[in-house]
Parts: sequence; structure tokens; C-alpha cells
Amino acid sequence: MSNVDRIMTAPAGPERLLMVSSDGHASAQMEEYRDYLPTAWHQEFDEFCKVYKQKGSRNFETQALLQRFDTAVVDVWQENVMKPRRYRGLFEPTSRFEEMNRHGVAAEVLFPDFGLPFELYSPLLAAEHGYRRTPAQKKVANQAYNRWLVDFCSQAPERFAALALVNFEVVEEALDEIAWAKSVGIRGVIMPMFTEEHPVFHPRFDPIWSLLQELEMPINSHISLSGIKVYEPKIPPFPHPAVATPVFGRVMGFYCQQILSHLIWGGVLERFPNLQVVFTEQGSGWVVGELQSMDYSWEGSFFRRDVREIVRHTPSFYFRRQCHLGSSLFSKAEAEARYQIGIDKITVGMDFPHLEGTWGVGPGHIEYLRATLGAAGVLPDEARLMVGENALRLWGFDRVALQPVVANIGPTIADLLSPPERDDFPLGDVHKPLSMTF
Repeated sequence: MSNVDRIMTAPAGPERLLMVSSDGHASAQMEEYRDYLPTAWHQEFDEFCKVYKQKGSRNFETQALLQRFDTAVVDVWQENVMKPRRYRGLFEPTSRFEEMNRHGVAAEVLFPDFGLPFELYSPLLAAEHGYRRTPAQKKVANQAYNRWLVDFCSQAPERFAALALVNFEVVEEALDEIAWAKSVGIRGVIMPMFTEEHPVFHPRFDPIWSLLQELEMPINSHISLSGIKVYEPKIPPFPHPAVATPVFGRVMGFYCQQILSHLIWGGVLERFPNLQVVFTEQGSGWVVGELQSMDYSWEGSFFRRDVREIVRHTPSFYFRRQCHLGSSLFSKAEAEARYQIGIDKITVGMDFPHLEGTWGVGPGHIEYLRATLGAAGVLPDEARLMVGENALRLWGFDRVALQPVVANIGPTIADLLSPPERDDFPLGDVHKPLSMTF
């Protein structure tokens, strides 16, 4: 009997559920990065920090939020999150544990957040001001972040799966950083942005895919961090500033989701059959139509039949074998389409500390799951997989080490799956249509 079979046949009782958030963010306060940068960079970083104190902005702070969200929503955020300083879990482990416990989350997968070394603004503000980091700054910032993150996770390593930021431009350097990451307990690597000259499927990256496969480290794509093309938006003459987010968001989502197409049609998943790939914070429902379209291209279209020399199986075969979804920004429609998407593919995320996540604007993560999983009639055995068990296996969390945490803070099935009595999330992603990225 497989692990999945054992889970699916477990009795639905009042046990505490193991919940893993597939999408969390952690970053240092800017000055903290100094100790993780090479000494040769200290003077330049000190000068940058002087500017950052005056102009720096993170994407959960008011200046950045008002570019993307309605003022009424930002007002709620100010009351719920900013005034009680709940955002401090971004860089303080103790505050992070308090927030995780509040929402019944035993463990988290950790991505970076904006506010890395030499990163002055959140993306839209950076575009507005024409601010860019140099390639050298990005490289040293990634390495500093990875080393800070290891220290952050050391406070409770069983509760975190850290993901490394790795620049793929110099393959040998990337291989060294990945090997180092594995040696210090980092669980996976973040997919970078690629270029048209060297796309995802370019053979120069084969040593990276091979090493990740050998080390059993999933490669994780995430909106704004990953894409088939380097995307640094430039502000055109919009008729109104409110249209920037829907325009830029769709472009970023497209570039990120097209990684799946490149991996499959480019033969990467055929050549590296044990490489595991995760698509996080870019919706989950899109894969239904995408795979149907790709399968038809392979089976029934006028396209060349000899594509099968590179892609030997249907695209959906590769998705079933090697792909997973970091299902933050999860909707009721996606919960209802769980069989089409794949119950074994969904790993629900909280997206701390972002406003669009499940935890801050409404009453909380458990209530959000009640409004999606509960309202969609998700069965207890299905919920166990989507909120914890799928993530546990994918990122290699230690079930035994997490059991004391689960016993103390885990929700019950009834907590999670009782249909809501009122709509606590009239805005946001709960009611998002199935096909939307944002």
C-alpha cells in the first residue's frame, strides 16, 4: 500500500491536521544583510542603506500597496497587520512561529520577499523610478540571502523548507551554490528568469537539472521571481495608475506559467525524469486548459508528428509524473475543480506576509480554507493531502518531528471543512474564476 493509499483510507476523526503552507516569504531587515555580504561589498552596501532608510519600500507597506489595491482594503490591512506589527514574522522567527500557530500551520516552504540587498523598491515602484540592480549586486545579494535564510530556519529547522536563490548565468557557479545549499539543509532551488538567448530548455542548463535530480531538490517557480523571460516592467503612459497591476500582472503570470511549456516541449522533463517542478502563486486552475491544449497539440493537431522524438509521452503524462502546484491564491472554483487539477498536485499556501494571502485581511487561514475547501465539499481524506501530506512528501518534512507541533496547534477536520455561515471574503481570490491567474 502506497503512502497516498494509507492517507486516503485513514479514518476521518477528530485528529489534529498537519498543515504545511507551500508559499511563505522570509527576508531580513536590510541592515542585517551586512554580516552576510563579503567584506569588499560593505562600503557600497553601507551607502545603499543610507538611501534605503529614506526611500526603501517593501511590497507589504502602504506606499507599495496603494499602487495595487483599493484604499478600503489597505485600511483593513493597516488595522489587522501593520498596527499590531504582525509583519515582523517576515524577519523574526519568534514572531513567525506566533503567526504560524495562530493559523494552525505546522510548517512552511520559504521563498524570499522583496527587500533583498541593494533592492530599493518593490517592483512597481522600481519601474516607476527606473531603478535596477546590477548583475553583480544580484549575485552577491542572492548568496547573502541564502546564508541569512539558513540562520533564520535554524531556530526550528523541522518547521521550514528553505529554497535557495541561485543565478543560472554561470553554470559552474550555480552548481557550486546548489551543492552548498544541499549541504546546509536547504530543500529546493528557486527557478530564475531566463532569456531568449538561453531559454529554459537550453542544453547549457542540463548539468543543473541533472544535479537537482540527483540531490532530490525540487525546482520551484514563483510569480515575480521566475519566468521564460527577464521581466522588469517599464511604466508606459497609462490612462490611469490603477491599470498598471492588471496589465503587468497578466504579463508576469504568462511568463511564469510558460515555464511548463518550455520544460515539456523542450524535452527537459523527458531527459530528467526524476526532476520535480513546482509552480507557486500563479493560480492552479490554468493547468486544466493548458494541459488539454498541449495534449491536443501532441495527439490531434496538424503539428509535426516527429515532435515525439523529443516529447515521447503526452504533456499531461509529464505533468502527472513531475509537476506540482504551490496553490496559494487558492479559490473555491479551484477546490471544486480539484479532480481535474489533481488532488495529489495541490499544496495549499498561506502567502505570508502578503496582503493577497489567506491570513491578513480576513479572519484567518483556517476560515479561508473553510470558504474554499469547506464550501466546495472537499472530503476529509482529500483535505489531508492538499493542506499537508502532499507538501510533506514533496519537500521532505519530518513527520515525526512535526507531530508535537501538530498536536498543539493543528486544526481538526471540522475546523477546516465546515461550510462557512457567512462570506468573510467578499473580495480577493476566494471567488476568483477558475481560469484566472490574478
